[in-house]
Amino acid sequence: MRILPKSVSAYDLNKWLDSEIDLPTIIDVREDSELEIVKFPYYFLHMPMSQITIESVNSKLDILENRKIVALCHMGVRSLHFGQWMLDNSFVNEIWNLEEGIDGWSKYIDSTLNRY
Repeated sequence: MRILPKSVSAYDLNKWLDSEIDLPTIIDVREDSELEIVKFPYYFLHMPMSQITIESVNSKLDILENRKIVALCHMGVRSLHFGQWMLDNSFVNEIWNLEEGIDGWSKYIDSTLNRY
């Protein structure tokens, strides 16, 4: 049976980050040009989707080991694919995808963030 990424809403991720309990590592898979428009307002690991390889992820496994991971992108599609790739390649046993990505975050949590 194939394991799928879990979904987390912007609202639930905000509560999770505010709780400061078992904080996740946020992986932003957007490209550099997208980060110039808007950055996620919490600490995140930037891994542009266009540069992700087995080797690039292997080099970051020490950072990701035993951590809860939430992936995000612009609208939640690329990060969902990234999450599935991470699961399929056995880098993680579970991973969350931010529903609606940074766009959803800007709509529901922080309307001061630029939208694109």
